[in-house]
Amino acid sequence: MYPNIYAKNSMDRFGDDLCQLLLSYLSLEDRFRCECVSKQFQRTIFESVVDITLNGRFIYRLFNEKTIDIKMLATIAIKCPKIQTIDCREIHSFIAYIPEVLNTFRDNCRHLREIYCNLWANSLQEMNTLWPLMTRIVDMNTNASESQSLSHCHRLSELKVFYLDQVFDSTYGQLLAKNLHKFELYFYSADDYHRLSAFVAHNQSLRSIVAMNRYNTDDTLHEMCGQLSRLTQLRELTLGVKLTTDQHLLADSLRTIAVNCKQLKRLSLNCYSEVNEPDLKSLDSLGYYRRLKRLGLTLDVTVREISLDSLRDCKRLTHLDMFSVGIAAKVLQSVVNNCPRLQYLSIHDLYSIIDTECLSHISRLPALQMLSRPMYSDMINGLDSYSPYNQISTGYKLGIT
Repeated sequence: MYPNIYAKNSMDRFGDDLCQLLLSYLSLEDRFRCECVSKQFQRTIFESVVDITLNGRFIYRLFNEKTIDIKMLATIAIKCPKIQTIDCREIHSFIAYIPEVLNTFRDNCRHLREIYCNLWANSLQEMNTLWPLMTRIVDMNTNASESQSLSHCHRLSELKVFYLDQVFDSTYGQLLAKNLHKFELYFYSADDYHRLSAFVAHNQSLRSIVAMNRYNTDDTLHEMCGQLSRLTQLRELTLGVKLTTDQHLLADSLRTIAVNCKQLKRLSLNCYSEVNEPDLKSLDSLGYYRRLKRLGLTLDVTVREISLDSLRDCKRLTHLDMFSVGIAAKVLQSVVNNCPRLQYLSIHDLYSIIDTECLSHISRLPALQMLSRPMYSDMINGLDSYSPYNQISTGYKLGIT
């Protein structure tokens, strides 16, 4: 009698496929805890582990006195033989042990294909055999030896640097990173024009690029945007520029990119200015981005009478993220009038002046499903129970974060 009841309620009544699916929601640590529950668990609990993220906490738990417990590490690798991707970009300590950890996984995980990591100057030599597996690198110092290591990463698809000369050989000026899919650059100067031209020529495969420069001049802005407009396969662009007196140049640069990068679907525009710099006059050039689905505007500038009526031509826009010194009701009204398909709206207002009039405009967005309101406690301070916010928040489809 009892064996029959046990069989009826046991996990064993499920097939291995379903059991494996259920167990796939467990963390790696919980899988080791539950491994001994049943023989079926032992068979299936590690089968779905194909991606693993290593962080400082993981490395710390492997410590045995003053060194890594290699036996424990090898046990983990042996139990998870189907690992295909290792992400260790979150590791900022215990760096000296990273090569040993990665080599252990490589020796025991025959399906390992990709490693996402940083380049650590004090461990470059020990990682020589791992270069062919590295596909994403997000942290590089300006050390020449680190840059030279890029030449061995033949499958590199994503790269983040601060200076453009980090992707060039310091001796012969040879480009070290080609055929990338995603690239992030955080400083551009007049001396980089020839480098950017060569970089763009050998990276026409780029789908996403971040180009931030808070110290641009009119010339460097024109040069940088002119080169970016050659990347016709771009789907996503984050552009950071310093506002100058010649705002027609910014408009022309944005229009040039829009005309040439016709597949662009995501745009983030970050504008900066210093004290006593001119106001941002217009964003009419956004109307040329007709295929845009997601738009982010970070306007760390003075915004007085600016309008977003140009968004009427962006008929596919579903996501809008605005960060500004002051967002007036007029701006939100133009969003309501011109973005009927907007599903997600995020408003970051440094002055926290979102009032009932602004919320009233937001409540008229017919397709809105998510409203994100950072600093919200200040934004709605003093609004009564009959405010438009309550009308919004009681909507059964709308999520407020």
